[in-house]
Amino acid sequence: MSRWALIPVKSFDRGKSRLSEVLDPAERTKLTRELFDHVVEVLKEAASIDHVAVVSDSEDARSHAEELGVVALKDSGERSGLAAIVDAALEELERRGATSALVCMSDLPQLTAADIESVARQLDESDVVLVPDLLWRGTNVVAARPPSAIPSCLGHEDSLRRHQSKARELGLTVSMQARAGISFDVDSPGDLAKLRRR
Repeated sequence: MSRWALIPVKSFDRGKSRLSEVLDPAERTKLTRELFDHVVEVLKEAASIDHVAVVSDSEDARSHAEELGVVALKDSGERSGLAAIVDAALEELERRGATSALVCMSDLPQLTAADIESVARQLDESDVVLVPDLLWRGTNVVAARPPSAIPSCLGHEDSLRRHQSKARELGLTVSMQARAGISFDVDSPGDLAKLRRR
């Protein structure tokens, strides 16, 4: 049994464009990198995760990931959309021996190892575990065994509904978790204000 975590990430200087009205480019780059670093460190700390991987089309992001001690997978740029990029990366993890995987977004400032352990325990009982964002529209963590059990629907604003629908079509058992540490992501100026009030 080998459980991997996968973090898809863009170039740090292209992240958080929706915060451009409140942060300048250098500030957005710094925030994106700090959020990513936090997620990597939490996943490395989680006892149930055997390996952590990052997939990115950015050489800088991959190099930074390797400096943090995780596997860096190259997105060739041939695939269109986050879902296709994640699916290809999960297939690569299976080739590397992964029997299950958690896909985790890179902008979760309240994520803890306990959150990851809770998802991992639930994955032992289900084919798929979904953790929604605060609006219950997006999906901040998708866990599956095997990693490619369910095609990714990430990149769509209603990815949670899409993941649930796809799982039903495939006859997979699905569990949901509402975890505060996973559900809070930083996408809007309001999210940033909330983060700064912590």
